[in-house]
Amino acid sequence: MYLVAKYIPVSLFSLRESDATNVVASSYLHPSPFCIKMTLVSLYLQVYGKDGVEEWVSFLKELRVYIKGSSKIVVNNMMIKIRKLNDKAKKEDRDAGININSTVSYREFAYLHDSIEVAFGTNIDSFQHNETTLKRLLLHVNYFGNRGSFFQWKEFYKLDSDLPANFTKQLNNTFDISQLGLLKKMDDFSDGVTFDKLNIYSDAKKANNRLTNVFVLPYEKKYSTRSYTFYERRG
Repeated sequence: MYLVAKYIPVSLFSLRESDATNVVASSYLHPSPFCIKMTLVSLYLQVYGKDGVEEWVSFLKELRVYIKGSSKIVVNNMMIKIRKLNDKAKKEDRDAGININSTVSYREFAYLHDSIEVAFGTNIDSFQHNETTLKRLLLHVNYFGNRGSFFQWKEFYKLDSDLPANFTKQLNNTFDISQLGLLKKMDDFSDGVTFDKLNIYSDAKKANNRLTNVFVLPYEKKYSTRSYTFYERRG
């Protein structure tokens, strides 16, 4: 069984792939499991504070997340100017906080034609205990990915059967080979993740937070030019 949350995009979507460089960064076509879980950690702190956050991270670590992206996606390929720290600046400039340069960078912004759906597997022991909190926080979601990638919650529903073919599938799961689409690496919480390791203000070592899985995205690249790429979902 799955709990599914449906969201409508209200702006262009952008989320840099985890192995992208600062200067050249392509975008995912929809939020990754790691992005969704980090959003839920941030919202937990905003709504409930730090009490119980470690238990919340432990729950999210066990939670399986699958995404049904928009039926049609147009990715805009563009060059923009970004600001970045100059590591080679003089010490007096670094101390004064003026060691920032402008540079040209490649970025992608995706137009999502319609809604996305996020499915959470309910087959873990702690799901029933955390379901109310999960639903409450999902109602508070304003954006996934980069700030400005806004979404509006629409509805919840339960799915008693297996996930339809139009949801992402992990490559190591069983699926119909005729439905093979785009292969994409996406991150999830690793087994060793804790709140201290996620907290940028903590002194805990930040390694071992991400588990990279290969997902099958049920999309076909229909058209592509220098300026844009058009994808269509199968099903």
